[in-house]
Amino acid sequence: MIKMPNYYRTKILTSIKSLDEVSLVLKKGVDIIDFKDPSYGALGEIPTNKISFFLKSIPSNQLTSATIGDINDIKTIKKKVINLSKTDVDFIKIGFFFDNKKIKSLKNLKDLVNNKKIIAVLFADNKPSVKIIREIKRARFDGILIDTKNKKNGNLRNYLNIKKLENFIKVSKKENLTIGLAGSLNIKDINPLLKLEPDYLGFRGALCIEKKRKDNISENLLNRVISKFRFFSFQKAI
Repeated sequence: MIKMPNYYRTKILTSIKSLDEVSLVLKKGVDIIDFKDPSYGALGEIPTNKISFFLKSIPSNQLTSATIGDINDIKTIKKKVINLSKTDVDFIKIGFFFDNKKIKSLKNLKDLVNNKKIIAVLFADNKPSVKIIREIKRARFDGILIDTKNKKNGNLRNYLNIKKLENFIKVSKKENLTIGLAGSLNIKDINPLLKLEPDYLGFRGALCIEKKRKDNISENLLNRVISKFRFFSFQKAI
């Protein structure tokens, strides 16, 4: 059988909160397993010891990420990031709940995190300007994720239109930053967002019955999302 060349590759990120969900997304071949507890806010933290426990069930070549929680205090952010960097997660996500003027004070963070990638999470409901990308680069972050803070008032595309998202992706890549998109994404968002060629798309609510992100992931809904990705890639290849 001739393997079809992969002309297009945007990764799938799924946020998980339990060992059962870890097993499910591993079985389905999800690209990035993201440790996040939706019961505790937009970027709800899972305790470090629990993440370490989950990681015992995950192959070392599986990409993983984790968030430090909904925190706005710079000192606490640094402490949480350093603590999380002692685990084997690949990416540490830092939500920009703080004043953007404080970005500079995180510049030395990269020296303290054991070669982990640090990701700036911007919130679409704050209507971020593309100008912030250069500041994030100067602070030595490795990438950007555009997400939503309030999960009940619409999704990513309600706040930032396709043109603005396309510009964010273009500028981020120009600065050699990875760029991901998330924020209550639905099945219908997959095709238009894949066309923008982000590095990954993140899902949680779309994988849960009635989009209740605090509930468990549904295998059927996860299958639908993965199938949509594969169909898009197939279309690109022919």
